[in-house]
Amino acid sequence: MEIVANVMDWTSVDEENWAKFLDTDTGKRLLPKLLETTPVLLPKGDVNEILIRSGEVRGIQEIARAMLDLAHPQPRIVAHGTEYVPLEADALWNDGQQLDKPTS
Repeated sequence: MEIVANVMDWTSVDEENWAKFLDTDTGKRLLPKLLETTPVLLPKGDVNEILIRSGEVRGIQEIARAMLDLAHPQPRIVAHGTEYVPLEADALWNDGQQLDKPTS
């Protein structure tokens, strides 16, 4: 594996391979095994320790969600403009005609 200085893109091939791995027997046991290391929330009343632990739990849960999202990403919303060229845009019509003559 080559180590690079910039962030590597996660491609659709990576998504497909990761999803295939998660569908294997080992892949199905991976996340539950990792989540076994989640710190247990404390039953005693020390607010500071409880907040620290809950932050750790939340962090591990976010990592687990991110790992699943890498296999099954949400569809990207692409903003589409109108498919029609504005009537006033003479250059975009490319028909050699001009509606408005330049006054210069």
